Amino acid sequence: MGRKRVRKRKYFLCVVTILTCLAFIGCASIKRPEEPDERQLVTIEPIQPTVVQVQPKQEQQRDESKEHLLQGRQLLATGQYEASIKENLKVLSIAPNGPPGDEAMFTIGLIYANPKYQKKDFSKAVTSLTKVIKEYPQSRWSGQARILLDIIHENEKLKRVSTEANQENEKLKSVIEQSKKVDVEVEEKKREKAR
Repeated sequence: MGRKRVRKRKYFLCVVTILTCLAFIGCASIKRPEEPDERQLVTIEPIQPTVVQVQPKQEQQRDESKEHLLQGRQLLATGQYEASIKENLKVLSIAPNGPPGDEAMFTIGLIYANPKYQKKDFSKAVTSLTKVIKEYPQSRWSGQARILLDIIHENEKLKRVSTEANQENEKLKSVIEQSKKVDVEVEEKKREKAR
């Protein structure tokens, strides 16, 4: 029984190999190179080199905006938030619609949301991050701005819940104090009646 299976497999593999070879032979056709026709000959003429002048002002603006952006990053890393905001605003004034502008706007929003920044302002952070999302939707900073906005909104929501819980806690404390006073008064009355 074992031999028949091996034979069938050998025949099957042999047939598959032959069919594969035939397919390759049939697909690969050997063509003789044809003689080029005079009409098909293409003449190549030398190209005169032309000098294209690049507008140095745009390059200078890009370089300048990148320098301000780098300076802003360094200031942010050292905790100089006001100076970092100023550098990022310079980037926005140089390239308001360009790629460095999206990062600058995101960085400004990040600074305003930073708890270490003494003048933190969540409304300004939300405004800056929303501008990144709306004005630069294809930017890599847009996705990060969405995440940061969600975190800010969640943080604000938790602050409201915490404030409400603290208010409720204070109310309960006052009710407990009143209950204690009532209990003390009841105990005093019971003692007076007992005498």
